[in-house]
Amino acid sequence: MIDVSSLTIEPFFEGPAGSGQGGWTARQLAEHLDGPHTFALRHHVPLGDELAVVHGDTVQLLHGDVLIMEATPWEPDAVMTEPVSIEDAAAARSRFVPFLDDDISMTCFSCGIHATSMQVHGAHLGDGRYATDWTVPDWATSSLTSSAALWAALDCTAAFYVCGSDGERMAFTVQYAVDQRRAVAPGERVAIVGWNGDYEPVWDGRKRGAASAAFGEDGDVIALARSFWVSAPE
Repeated sequence: MIDVSSLTIEPFFEGPAGSGQGGWTARQLAEHLDGPHTFALRHHVPLGDELAVVHGDTVQLLHGDVLIMEATPWEPDAVMTEPVSIEDAAAARSRFVPFLDDDISMTCFSCGIHATSMQVHGAHLGDGRYATDWTVPDWATSSLTSSAALWAALDCTAAFYVCGSDGERMAFTVQYAVDQRRAVAPGERVAIVGWNGDYEPVWDGRKRGAASAAFGEDGDVIALARSFWVSAPE
């Protein structure tokens, strides 16, 4: 017997225009799983519609017959980097400027430039990495919403590294996995870092890998993530 449940990505949690944010969606799907998984993003994420969670050889997130996301078990292998202080991360964010002249992510609830976004605005640290400080939003009052907000912030910080560190290119997450070590709470300040991880620090055609990490005020590791990206067609 196939096990089927459902979830809905509310319109507020938009990422690229018209689609749910990838990190947020992955964490919502993770709530239906046992143990760590890696998530393959197969299609844009419909907003406001009920999506089916189907358990089989893999776990699939479906919109009708369309495969949106697929989860497979993962043995955490995310890589570490030197911790970054809240102050240094905030200094990096102060250097943030919108780039690419695009409107694809202008509406992202995590990294968008509108006032109600989470203001995840990664910029260069000066050592090849990108960083931003981030405050867990007041609305993230449950263990799920605070965790999902963190996964979104890790995703977007990696995006700024990917899209800005080897020429400017718009790119989209196609694979994502997070090893979250502890919970975060509303109002907590976090330093988030994006870098190449154990991937080459350059594009391979339209493909590129990245890592991201979240650190607490005392430098403790909150979460580590790895991601893989594909650039938009030119």
